[in-house]
Amino acid sequence: MIKCRKAKKMMKDKLAGNFLQEFTILWDYVDELRLKNPRSTIKITVNRVTPHSPTHFKRFYVCFEALKRCPFKGKLLVVVGRDGNNQMYLVA
Repeated sequence: MIKCRKAKKMMKDKLAGNFLQEFTILWDYVDELRLKNPRSTIKITVNRVTPHSPTHFKRFYVCFEALKRCPFKGKLLVVVGRDGNNQMYLVA
């Protein structure tokens, strides 16, 4: 039983490390987008429960400068829903 707990804890730690690594890559992606698309709007929102707790990803918004020049002025409607398993799916 102790081996199972150790294995479970080890896998949880590995998965948490992967999430942290992917989260830092997201910030690098934002920096690269800002570098390559200077007049684009790029916003990333994170949640923090307490000032000392780790950040949790909430949302990511991008409006490229080229879309702002088109007739629709960057307005694009996308609707996303959640199913019974809390998974996201595209509605429209």
